[in-house]
Amino acid sequence: MPTTPRARLANDQGFTLVEFMIAALIMSFVLGGTVMLAMQMQQAYSTQLDDAALEQEARYALDWIARDLRSAASDAYHEIDEDQELFIDPNAGGDPDDSIQVQADINPPDGLIDDNGEDITIELDPITRIITRYDAVADETEEMTDGLFTDLQFTFLDSTRTVTADPASVAYVQVQVTAESRAWNSNLGERPRSTLSTEVRLRTRR
Repeated sequence: MPTTPRARLANDQGFTLVEFMIAALIMSFVLGGTVMLAMQMQQAYSTQLDDAALEQEARYALDWIARDLRSAASDAYHEIDEDQELFIDPNAGGDPDDSIQVQADINPPDGLIDDNGEDITIELDPITRIITRYDAVADETEEMTDGLFTDLQFTFLDSTRTVTADPASVAYVQVQVTAESRAWNSNLGERPRSTLSTEVRLRTRR
């Protein structure tokens, strides 16, 4: 059937203003949803990376602390002066929960605690949030972690796994660290944290 001039004129007009606005509105909803989904995916990915970094830093702190603790009370020659009785001190720094002093005749074993690495104190600086390692012989403090830690706790146990404050009876040391992200998580409404713990059995006692 032949197309009339009026029909051809209607087909040539294209979209009306109302149709264009409706199409634009639909497109904006689609694009907005896509952008929001992409942002959520990016935030989730960033959160996963941040959580992994926090856990890695906390695990690193536990590893080196445990390494120092395992050598505590080493006295290969059994010649340490009786006056040097604090091989592992739950009361270092005045707070039995957040610091520890470790002594060991290891570098090399010579019957004295007068070599680097043989008298150290591990503690958390609450201002910088860095866990430090102070070497009393070298009189040097080393920053061992990034400034992410909000908590460091030591729990001292004797051979029966009873909590003790007596340096001579410490057989196990439980260590707990908490690292907190510098980034704010809007979904959680707080900065993510990672808390890890370990238990170290002292190898030797005098």
